[in-house]
Amino acid sequence: YQTYFERDSKATLDVSDLSRRLPSKHVDKEGRAPFVADLPPCLVVGAKDDFIVDEVAVQETARYYGVDEPIFVDSPHDVMLTRKWQNAADVLKTWIEEQVLGK
Repeated sequence: YQTYFERDSKATLDVSDLSRRLPSKHVDKEGRAPFVADLPPCLVVGAKDDFIVDEVAVQETARYYGVDEPIFVDSPHDVMLTRKWQNAADVLKTWIEEQVLGK
């Protein structure tokens, strides 16, 4: 599996058409989604070693969904597929306990 993962990690993405299709073109003056008031609590997690989705994109995603500060974990892009998956799992567990369960 890791051999395939390593090979596939070297692929490039053509996102030249993406900007014309993004829902984020419909935002308020702060860059938030028009439906953000109707959302349940949201968590946005970015990966510190992500070479596909950079920090700016994670910040924009957080703002779009009304999240003040995204959390960055020590991991590459495919968080759940690496040896560092526990980093994101711990963040998610803590967030659920605090935001959903009220612990």
